Amino acid sequence: MKSLEKALSQWVQTHHQYKVSGQYIPVSPDTLQHQWPDTIPSSPELDYYLSHYEPSDVLVETGFAPIIFWPIDQLQQALIGYRWVGMSEPFTESDTWRADFVIIADDLGKGNPIIVATSEEGTPVYAGYDAGEPFLIAPTLADFFVAMSLLIEVVYGSFEIFEITDDDSVVLPAFEEQLKTAIEPILGAELFANFYDYFYG
Repeated sequence: MKSLEKALSQWVQTHHQYKVSGQYIPVSPDTLQHQWPDTIPSSPELDYYLSHYEPSDVLVETGFAPIIFWPIDQLQQALIGYRWVGMSEPFTESDTWRADFVIIADDLGKGNPIIVATSEEGTPVYAGYDAGEPFLIAPTLADFFVAMSLLIEVVYGSFEIFEITDDDSVVLPAFEEQLKTAIEPILGAELFANFYDYFYG
């Protein structure tokens, strides 16, 4: 858990440094247990994240679609259309959605979820495009938050958020290279490619 503690501390410091929208609120273990939806699985890493740094109105600009991080009371709603399907309540449970998947974030259009696998060691992070098959973007929740901190440093710090593309809305090679240099050592080549594809593919 030390690696996650360090990663989240870095994440929040980066959030404050670059004045990212929203804030993080600590939640007591009793409150977390009381608020946690009965139908939502968890893991030690997910519990640690949401008990120490529950997001409140957190929106991260990427240069493309902004990413929203969900608080505890939105975790169940976030799964509608993925784990729970149907036109109205009572929803039915999808037979293709992994029961251990929890959506912790999404883009502003709510169609490209960022997902944690609560039954796997380290709580790996996946991402998906709407109804497509989710793909791995970080081997642990800790590595995901380190990568996101580095993304903010590059997007906000070096490219002023919206200067990552040319006049034809094509991602600048200099941006891609700087992001790769920063994040690939954390995720490895294959997962960095997946991470980059999710945000900028």
